[in-house]
This record gives sequence, structure tokens and C-alpha cells, in this order.
Amino acid sequence: MRETRLLGLLLLFCMIAAPATAFAATSGPSPIPPPPNFQLSTNVTTLCKGLVNNVPISIRTPVGASTMQNVELSITSTRSAYTVGNGTVSAVNITANLTKTVNMQVFVSLNASSLISTGIAINYQYLTLYSDSEVRNISFGVETCPTPLTISILPKVLISGKIENITLNLTNNGKTALNYISMHASVPNMDGTFLGIQPIQVRAIPPRNSVNLGESVFIYSNASQSFPMNFSISLYNGTQIEQIAYNPIVLSSGIINITPSSVTISPQKPTAGGIFSISLVLTDVGTAGASTVTVAPLPTAGFEPYGSNSTFVGDMQADVQTPVTLTLTSLTSLKAGNYVIPVRINYLNNLRQNLSTTVEVPVAIGGSASTFNALSAAARQYGSSRGSASLILMVALAIVAVVFILLFLRERKGYMLLKDEHKRLKEHAKERPTK
Repeated sequence: MRETRLLGLLLLFCMIAAPATAFAATSGPSPIPPPPNFQLSTNVTTLCKGLVNNVPISIRTPVGASTMQNVELSITSTRSAYTVGNGTVSAVNITANLTKTVNMQVFVSLNASSLISTGIAINYQYLTLYSDSEVRNISFGVETCPTPLTISILPKVLISGKIENITLNLTNNGKTALNYISMHASVPNMDGTFLGIQPIQVRAIPPRNSVNLGESVFIYSNASQSFPMNFSISLYNGTQIEQIAYNPIVLSSGIINITPSSVTISPQKPTAGGIFSISLVLTDVGTAGASTVTVAPLPTAGFEPYGSNSTFVGDMQADVQTPVTLTLTSLTSLKAGNYVIPVRINYLNNLRQNLSTTVEVPVAIGGSASTFNALSAAARQYGSSRGSASLILMVALAIVAVVFILLFLRERKGYMLLKDEHKRLKEHAKERPTK
């Protein structure tokens, strides 16, 4: 057991102490002499995403080493970085005790991680008859570097279940023109889809200028409450090709459409100075529910709320009917006629935004109250001022007596007219001659 542990530790030490050589192969006639023990390094530690990075690679040969002939370098063993052009850089010959630096144009993709390990392949000949191929690994940090192109999107809250029009603003903050701009736009498959031709093309943006692009996107009714919009842009910045990624987070809100399915006024034709109610049956015919719903009549000349200024409804689900009743009073000075009372419905959507809609309710006001109501009101007013409830009862009884007397007189008048007519017919019959 102890020997096994020692063997494992030895293997681990060998792995840690091994040089940064991923691959090495020599060839030539036997016996093959050892290749030069060269060193490979760079002073660049960080690369920029979406850009062509200039990476100086230094090769140093030790004292007494054989000359490295026909030296060629390239990048290998990575998915996130590659050389521009044919992928190979030549360093020609490197003699003993000499350091030679070559520049490699390395493009780093937008999806590269924050740390990448890049294989530098080096192929050369030595002592004329022999060749060597090796791969040395170099690690780089990767970051998003400043770019002259800035992008913004409006609006940032989209309504689900419909086609939304958005505006993309592209601004060139640099000192040189940006040309051949090509942009591919997308949203997650579960949230929606861009409409129109892809990619979106812009020929050029001069320095310190902006371009606004109008695009349409369909947001699915079951879209996430927040999701990214993904824009991948490539352009020529005057010296090299550049790639930019822009991934803003947008919010989605369902359609809330609260409408009255029925409106009832009670009494049907209120009188001036009277109390009446407006009953509404509200239905959200949209795709999303509303919360904290309140209903209130807006200030209207001649009308005042009776009691509370608003009615709290609470949450409303889509396609569910909710009854609401408002009580109002009209001023006694209000003239008979048709009026419109606006009713405001306030609510919150799923993003807790305050929204509202207004319903106009027509109300027909009749004339003043009947004589009975007027006298009763006068009696109530008088009784209240005198502090006597019995007087109200006496006035009401007097009104009833007057009504009965009027009815009696009308009936008696009809009876007397009928009696006179009968008498006249009887006397006419006596005056006729007998045959």
C-alpha cells in the first residue's frame, strides 16, 4: 500500500513538473540528435473578445544551440482563438543565443471564456537533415474591450401576444467610419421571433453619427417575464474586422383589456338631487390578469360620489367577470338631460406598473321630484329645523287626504255629468209627438 502511494505521488509530481509541451516529434536519419532547447513566451496577458489581437511571440535559443531553420508558427488546440489569414507566421532562421519576435494576428470569438489556453505550434529544421514539431501552451485572460459602436434598444417593455415594433440606435463614437455593418438579431425560441430579413445590413456610419433601425418582433403570449435580445454584429473599423455582442434584457407584459360587459343605472332615470347607482360588470378580455384594481368616478360637474370616492376590486383574472357598483348623488340644481360620467379603472400589471383605462357611462337625469317628494322634502326640512318628527307625519297625511279629495271630486263630477245627460234624454223623449 505504501509503495502504491509513493508511486502515485511520483506520477503527480511528474505531471506538475512537466514542461508546457503538448506535442513534440523529431525526424531525420538515425541517430537523431536532440533539438535545440528553445524557449517560447509572450508579453501579452489579456485578449479582447470579438477583435483581432496582435500577439507578439518571442523565441529564444540558448548558447551553443543549433540554428533553427525555416521556423513557422501557428495556433492550434483551441476553439475560441485562431490566427487571421493562412494561419501560419514565419520566423525564418534563429541562431544560437538569439531572441526573435514575430507578431501573430489572433482573433478571439465572442463566446470565449474569461481564461483560454492556446496551443502555439512551432515547426522548424535543425542541422539541415532533421526537423522538429512541437506545441507549447500559453494561457490568456479574455475580456470585453471598449468599442466605438454603441447600441441601444427602445422600448424595453414589450407586450406579449402581439407584434411589437422596436427601434435600434447604432452610434459611432469613434474617430473613423464604421463600414459593412452586419447584424443578426434573435430572441430565445420560447419567447418570440424577429420578423424581417436577417442579417440587418448598414453600409456605413460616419464618426460621431447615429443610425436608427426599425425592426419588428413577435412576442409569444407565454413569453418569460424577462429575456435577452441577442445581437451579433460584425463590422470593419477602418483597420480590421471587429465583432460585437449586445444582449440587452427586455421585459414582457401580457395584454390587459378591462371592458364593461354591461352597465346598469338604478333608478333608470335619476332625478335632480337624488341618489343613484352605477353597476358595471367588468371583464378582462386580454391575455393577462390585473392586480390591485380600483374603480372610481372622475369629477363631473353636477355629480358627487355618495360615500367612498372609489371602490376596491382587488385582483382580476383574464376572462372572468367582476361586478362593481358605484353610488353617486346629483345636485338639486342639475337640469334634466343626458350626461356622461367618466369612470376610471386603475390597476397594476405583472411588472407592477400603474395603468388605467376610462369608461364613459351615459346617465339621463329626469325633471325635479314629484309634488309628493317635494312636499315630503319640505316637511323633512321643516321637521328637522323644528326638531319634530310628528310634523312630517302630519304633512304626509294631509297630502294623502288631498289626493283622496281630488279623486272623489273627479268621480262626483263624472257622476253629475252622467245624471244631467240622462235627464236631458228623458225630457226629449216626452216632447216627441205620439203616433
